[in-house]
Formats: sequence, structure tokens, C-alpha cells
Amino acid sequence: MAGSSETEEGRGAAIALLRQLRRQGMETGVRNSGIAFDIGLVLYENALADPAQGMSVDMITDATGYSGPTVRLVLKRLGEAGSIAPVQRIGKTQLYALTARGFSGFDGYVAAVLAFGRGG
Repeated sequence: MAGSSETEEGRGAAIALLRQLRRQGMETGVRNSGIAFDIGLVLYENALADPAQGMSVDMITDATGYSGPTVRLVLKRLGEAGSIAPVQRIGKTQLYALTARGFSGFDGYVAAVLAFGRGG
């Protein structure tokens, strides 16, 4: 596909960003899962708003639209990757939050996108 050199540079930068985000996903435990990314991003947004507050499966389900069983399965996988952990139990309800590793991973996503936006 032919284009101007500016378009080619932009495309090359975008491809580099996608590769960087893919590496970031592997490190964070998201890997190839859009669902895991969505759930991790909701937990990241929640942590930015209130670092002391975790989220329940129902809260994550409401925020993402994924079913409870799907959310539980992905939480288990993110937990195995060390990206999330249970943080509090209220009655029978378990709350989950990003670990330092998970938070750092999503910080990395944000930093990569911001750097791309600045052209660097």
C-alpha cells in the first residue's frame, strides 16, 4: 500500500505501538484476551478513582457486560498471572483489585499510548 512518507512513518509508529502493547499484555497476564484486557482496565480505572476499593464480580459484570461465570474465569487467570488479587470480603462477596504488577502493567499501556500521541 503506497502513501506519503508521513503516512508510512505514522503506520510504522502505530505498528511499533501495537507490538509494545502486545508485550505489555504478555507481562500483565492479559495475553490474547480482549475480555481480560477489559476487566483489567475496569479494575485499573477503579483503582485510579479509589485505590482502597476493590470490585466484586457483580460490579465487574455491570461495568463490562460480561457474564458472571466469564468474569470469574478471567479473574482466576489474572490471579494466576499475579495481576489481580482478592483484597476484601464483605459477607459472601469477594472484592478484587489489581496488584502492583497489574497496576504497573496498565500504567505501561497508558504511558505507551500517551507517548504515541506525543509522537515519541
